[in-house]
Parts: sequence; structure tokens; C-alpha cells
Amino acid sequence: MPMKVEVLMDEKILHARHMLNFKLVKLSWALFLILIGGSWMLESLGKIDYSQKWGIIYAGSGFILLLLNLMRIAWKMDISKFTTWLGAIGLLFGIAKFINFNLSLWAAAILILGIIMLFEVLRK
Repeated sequence: MPMKVEVLMDEKILHARHMLNFKLVKLSWALFLILIGGSWMLESLGKIDYSQKWGIIYAGSGFILLLLNLMRIAWKMDISKFTTWLGAIGLLFGIAKFINFNLSLWAAAILILGIIMLFEVLRK
């Protein structure tokens, strides 16, 4: 008769993983605030216009969310599909906005959702 073995993670390991995730989220927030402040400063100095500012903010926010999940993958942690999806949309929409390409947010959302669904099917 086969024996069922359960491996339980030590409480210290679980706490360390929780703290690492907390640090990654805190780092993401710090980068986001730097992104917002930097974008506003560039606009106030006349280096970028209003539309480019929002393109940088959308694309940068998307990149930060994708980077957060890549770091979670690197440390073998669970990723958030929602923030991955949101990050991809932000990056795509931000790049389109920065280069003044008129892209519908809904079109971008549906495109990214379709790509994510395709990856899910191919992954299994």
C-alpha cells in the first residue's frame, strides 16, 4: 500500500517568503511613486507633453507590475494573474499613448486577455 507523505514548510520559511513578497511589493510601490513624481517633473520642465506624461505613467506602471511578477517567478513564488494582465495592458497602452498611436483601452484589454488565455492553454 503506497504511503502518503506531506511536506510542511517550516514556519520560519513561510515567514521569510511572506517578508520577501512584502519587500517586493514595497519596492514596486517605491518605483511607482518615483515614476509618478518623475513624470510630473518632466512635464513641468517642458520636456514632455501631457499625453507623453500619461504614456510614461501607463507604460512604467505596467512594466513595474510585470517586473514584480518576474521577480516572484525568480524566487519561486506564486504570481498574480491579475497584476500580470494589468501590467501587460498598461505597458501596451502606455507605449501606444506615448507614440501618439490611438489605441482603445478595451481593444488592448481584450488582446492581452486573449494572449493570456492562449498561454494558459499552451502551458497545460
